[in-house]
Amino acid sequence: MSKVVFLALLALLQQGGAANVKTLPEIVHHETAGGNSEVTGQITLHCPAQPAPSCPALDHLLLLLSTQESLEGQIEQLKNMTDSIDGQLQQLAPQELTETIEIPPLPMCLWSETKLNSPFVRSLRVIFEQIQATVEALQTTVSSQDSIIQQQAAALQQLQETLQQLETTNQQQATTIQQHVNSLQQLEATNPQQESSLQQLNTTIQQQDTALQQQEETLQRQEATLQQQANAIHQQATTIQQCTTNLQQLEDRVTGPQSCNELLNNGYNTSGVYTLYPAGEVTSPIHVYCDMDTDGGGWTVFQRRKDGSVDFYLDWQNYKTGFGDLGGEFWLGNDNLHHLTAQGGYELRVDLEDFEGNSAYAKYSNFSVEDEGHLYRLTVGGYSGTAGDGMAGHSSMFFSTKDKDNDIHESNDCAQTYKGAWWYYRCHRANLNGLYHGGPHQSYADGVNWGLWKGQRYSLKHTEMKIRPR
Repeated sequence: MSKVVFLALLALLQQGGAANVKTLPEIVHHETAGGNSEVTGQITLHCPAQPAPSCPALDHLLLLLSTQESLEGQIEQLKNMTDSIDGQLQQLAPQELTETIEIPPLPMCLWSETKLNSPFVRSLRVIFEQIQATVEALQTTVSSQDSIIQQQAAALQQLQETLQQLETTNQQQATTIQQHVNSLQQLEATNPQQESSLQQLNTTIQQQDTALQQQEETLQRQEATLQQQANAIHQQATTIQQCTTNLQQLEDRVTGPQSCNELLNNGYNTSGVYTLYPAGEVTSPIHVYCDMDTDGGGWTVFQRRKDGSVDFYLDWQNYKTGFGDLGGEFWLGNDNLHHLTAQGGYELRVDLEDFEGNSAYAKYSNFSVEDEGHLYRLTVGGYSGTAGDGMAGHSSMFFSTKDKDNDIHESNDCAQTYKGAWWYYRCHRANLNGLYHGGPHQSYADGVNWGLWKGQRYSLKHTEMKIRPR
């Protein structure tokens, strides 16, 4: 653009005598697309009518052009026209500019004064360079501003799109809120009905609870009644069972065996454990060991010593009820012995064996034992056998244990002295419940002794005392 202004100023200098003031109406003339001329800017120059070698008009022009106010105004105009000029300059070719602006030939006198290295040309070049720099700076600024504007426009477009999205979202939310409001209004409209229904439901539930509670109370009463009936039935069943047991016992007592001899007579000829049902006061059957082999069989064994496995030095209660094992060593019990012998006349047999394999026996035709109230007093007599009458002197004696001294010795406790339990008088001739020494012993008469056969210092290996109805 500085080239165009330079050529225009040269044309003005060529016509300097025509008037005092010459106006350059067109700096750039461009035919628009519609054929109309467009003036993009003008500059007014003042110059005297007559040229002179010093050319005061040019000095004045330089002064004016250097004036800051004029330049600022022109720069402001240039700023306003920057967008249009920039676009037009990019479209125009250099030949179009030369065709649009016609510059008449300069006079020789002016040409000589405007040589390239003259002060005027240099000053003018400086002005043009400054204008060109200013225009380029303005173009740069405009380009920068245009870029900023484009960025801001893009940001504005994004903001507008975001705003549009927000408006759309707000509309959707407003629609949703309205729907919720409508739903709430509908709920509020139906709430009284629901409250009424709920009250009716609560009333129904309360009625049902009351009815259920009454049913539970009725059920509890029925359960209590059923439990009472069940208890009564159980008691009746227990009573019936007891009655059945008692009847069976009565039947067994009436029809059951009362002795091993009766069992033998009924065909039970094997030695072993059986159940007897003694007559009289006894309420329970008695389990006994029956010897079906010795001396014709039918014997009820009430005492056995064979290996010392059972302690016989016991108290009154143990001898009352019995202890030990029917298959091994045992004492049947004084109560049972009384119940058996109380049924009628019984005989007694005592079988003895020493550690050398020798055996002996003592048999008594009369044997009975009274009840506890009479301290199990013994009646025995009618001896026969090979062992000697070891029971002589013991008849009519009371039974004694280590805790009950019922002997007739004036100063001695025979049961404690001789470590046994027996029908002691002034002590004994036989002590079959004494300590199991296992043959000869140093102590006197405190073993399993039968004095008339092996003496009082020999403890026997095996003994059995048994009874049988006569």
